[in-house]
Amino acid sequence: MARGNAVHAAIELVGNDMLVHGEATPIDIADTQLEECMEAEFAAVEVWRDDRFKVEAITRLNFEAWYWEVLPNLEVPTSVEGPFRVLLDEDEERRIWLTGTMDWVQSDRIIDWKNPSKPYARWEKQRWDNQSTVYSYAVASETGDWSPKKFDLCMLCNGDVHWVHITRDEADWAALRDKCRALADLVAAPLKVWPQAWNSWYCSPKWCTAWDTCRGQFYPKGEPW
Repeated sequence: MARGNAVHAAIELVGNDMLVHGEATPIDIADTQLEECMEAEFAAVEVWRDDRFKVEAITRLNFEAWYWEVLPNLEVPTSVEGPFRVLLDEDEERRIWLTGTMDWVQSDRIIDWKNPSKPYARWEKQRWDNQSTVYSYAVASETGDWSPKKFDLCMLCNGDVHWVHITRDEADWAALRDKCRALADLVAAPLKVWPQAWNSWYCSPKWCTAWDTCRGQFYPKGEPW
């Protein structure tokens, strides 16, 4: 996460320069800013789950790839790391709000920067990615323009750039509203336990602090895979 945070922070600085000056930060200044972001992020790491020098090297590679391969094709953004809070649903009992922060918004699309160890499967993200649906709904709600919205996942992996292009429209937003109504009912119900979700890389002793008292209690010898 520190790797991704550092790259995000450095991209944010470049984007803010574009918002103010209409052009990108020169590479020598951008590289210096990246090193400062890395120093701040890495200082907060208590346990390194990978070799620190490897993480530092990949962080630099990913930012360089973004600067030289992605940035030249971007417009001057309308928003960088912009927070939002929009109303999704309302009835006599409750209001459901969506909140978040969008990495990069420009006139023709929303872009989110990712730093995974390997590219995501395109069909999975296009089929059930929630972030794209939430962010596109937020832009439509804020602008009043309910036409289909483009959302791009830009994946920076070991110095290579990969993309997943997603389009969301009113059907997706209606499905999101229905899903969130069901989640709100679940939150309001007096349940003693909640359903478990195993389909994430978080569900492992390496990442989840609740592993030993949740799924991990049935695997005393460690991960079964």
